[in-house]
Amino acid sequence: MASAMHQFTLEDCKAALSDILDAFKLPENAARLNEARESAGNDMLKGMQIVFPVVAQIQMEVIHKYGFPAEGDGLVQFTKAVRLYETQDGEVSSLNQELRAIVMPPVGVSPPAAMGQNGAS
Repeated sequence: MASAMHQFTLEDCKAALSDILDAFKLPENAARLNEARESAGNDMLKGMQIVFPVVAQIQMEVIHKYGFPAEGDGLVQFTKAVRLYETQDGEVSSLNQELRAIVMPPVGVSPPAAMGQNGAS
């Protein structure tokens, strides 16, 4: 895939990230993702088993249009390319942050309130 990597330009990267973000907004994809999240609940392991494959599939449906294989290895290659461009361009960085917020939404973790109250540390 090294040759395709050379052909994947900064503008392609911006367009691909925008297309991926748009793909998550499509009603059918939003429904798939919401259903997976509801099924996984707050269980991180279930999230990796149920939500992550849906997220990856939606991304792979887009990245193949930009010369990456529509499989796990293609997604890894795409992510590496994005990280490279992210260090060079603020717009890519911003788009990738938006994508990360969808892929890995913030997890509400309660502070361990009981720690320290009973003399335990």
